[in-house]
Order: sequence, then C-alpha cells, then structure tokens
Amino acid sequence: MVSIKRVLIIGLGSIGKRHLENLKELYPNIEIIILRRKEHLSSYDGCIVVHELEEAIAFEPQAALICTPSTYHLNVAHQLLDNGVHVFIEKPISNSSYGILELKQKALANNIKVMVGYNLRFLESLIFFRALLQMGRYGATFCVKAEVGQYLPDWRPGMDYINSASALKSLGGGALLELSHELDYLSWIFGQPTYVIGQSLKVSNLEIDVDDLVMAQVGYENNGICTNASIHLDLLQRRAFRQCKAICEKGTIIWDAIADNVILFTDKEEEVLFQGDMNRNISYLSEIKVFIDAIENDSDVPICIDDALTVMSLVDAIRSSTSTRHFFNEK
Repeated sequence: MVSIKRVLIIGLGSIGKRHLENLKELYPNIEIIILRRKEHLSSYDGCIVVHELEEAIAFEPQAALICTPSTYHLNVAHQLLDNGVHVFIEKPISNSSYGILELKQKALANNIKVMVGYNLRFLESLIFFRALLQMGRYGATFCVKAEVGQYLPDWRPGMDYINSASALKSLGGGALLELSHELDYLSWIFGQPTYVIGQSLKVSNLEIDVDDLVMAQVGYENNGICTNASIHLDLLQRRAFRQCKAICEKGTIIWDAIADNVILFTDKEEEVLFQGDMNRNISYLSEIKVFIDAIENDSDVPICIDDALTVMSLVDAIRSSTSTRHFFNEK
C-alpha cells in the first residue's frame, strides 16, 4: 500500500483553489506544491509555489491535479506520466479526442492512475436517479431530456467573462466543452452512445469566440435496451438550470441538480423521492478522496480515460454534425 505524502496542483483558478482547500481538509499532513504562472507571487497559503513544470516534478510529487484550461491538459499529463506521477485531470480531458488513446496507452504501460473530474457522478441525488432508472422501478425509460444553462457573465463573480477560459476557443471554452458533464453522466446511466446528431452554435451577442448553444440527439444502448436522449447546453440562461427528465412507463422522473432532488410525477401527483443537502462541495471532496484511495490501494478509478474518450468522441461528432448540416433553399 502506497501512502500519498506529496501532491502537485497545476493551475490555481477557481477549481484549483477548491481542490486545494479540499485536499487540506481531507489530508492535512500532505505536502502541496502549486504550479502557477510567473506573474503570480511565489507563495500561497503555506504551500510550495513554483513556476515551471520541471521544477514541480523535481519535488517528486506522487500525484497531480491538472486544473489548467483543457487545451493544455494532455501535454502536461504526458510529462507527468513520464515521471511516474498519478494524474487527476479536470474535465474535459482535452478539447478533442485527438491524442487521448496515446495517453491511455502510456498510463497502462506505466501502471499509472488517470482519473477525470466529472464530479456530478458523486452527487447523491444523481446516484439515486441513476439507480432508480437502472433498476427499472417505473418501467422502461422511453426517452430522456438533459438540459443545463447559466449566463456566462454570471459564472465567476468579480471576473470579466471575456478573459475567462470559458470564453476562448484557444483555451477550450464554449458550451460543448464546459458543460460536458451531461455527455458524461448520460453515458454513465444509459450506456454507450450508438448515434448522435447535433448543432454547436454561437447565437448570442456575448463577446466570445466559442459556441454558446448546443442541441443534440443521442442514442444509448445498455444490455440491449436503447434510450434516446435530447441534450441542451447553453451559456445563456439568466437563471441557473440543470435537470435531467426521464419519461418512463409508469411516470416521469426528474433529477434537479440545483434543488439537489429527484421528483416522481405520476398522473396528477408528484412525490419527492430524494432530497439532498445542496452542498455541492461534497461531490468534489468525494472525487479527490476516491482518486487518492485508488492510488494508495492500487484500485481502479471510477472515471477513467475510456469514459473521457466517450465524451470527447461525442464532442467531435456534434461538431462534425454541425458542419455537415443541410440548409434548405440554398442557391
């Protein structure tokens, strides 16, 4: 059994700071190294701060959390794997599926853990929703609608959205990548995708060079059962919204991430089947604990490179579908 004593955090934006605080809470005796840009100070909250990856690797971290924009993820991950460092990569794993298989092969060859940070899988309300559907308690699931939206300028209070990674193609921004949780958890619940058609569009006057609206239809198959899903992702809604609606034989079941609950609708009645405590940070604590436990006990990580590749293959397919759509009345 390995004992983790030293962890590297790469990038100290909002998610990097969250992971830092959670690491300190869960593992107060772990030494933490932070890699951040040179323009920042060389000290932070009692941690070792460095400005070059080679300098960080020289401290021999056993594990690293990659919290940079997604366009940098694979390059950094390869360097860490070359030095025997187990890696947690914030979602999405990259900005396309290109190069992901090579990372998988290197991780397998070197027996290194790679986990991807789709934290919604650790929300108890979503876990309950998944179990309910997979048990078939309310009959077959005829179709599913997954929707998420929030106005981009409101995402990070105090920060100009124009300069955020979410707004820039060069940093892996846009609705399709930033809101790829839906692509992940739908495959987790309903199985492998079998088809996809969709559009990834820029429809607003937001000052961004990426998509702000995604609409897609995806088919999933699990043990011979096919489920059709409608997916909507946007950076536009002024009130934060995240729900998944499953229309089943004996009722309609809705998972609401904002309310942190699962509600059943039958005829004219509704019943709250599950109510969480609305503490979203628990999911982030859980994923880090699972990652560290997998390293120390040499067990499998629950969200692996294959899962991330499924998401990125869907991302690529939706982009391709957008570029090949048919326009009527063309001359």
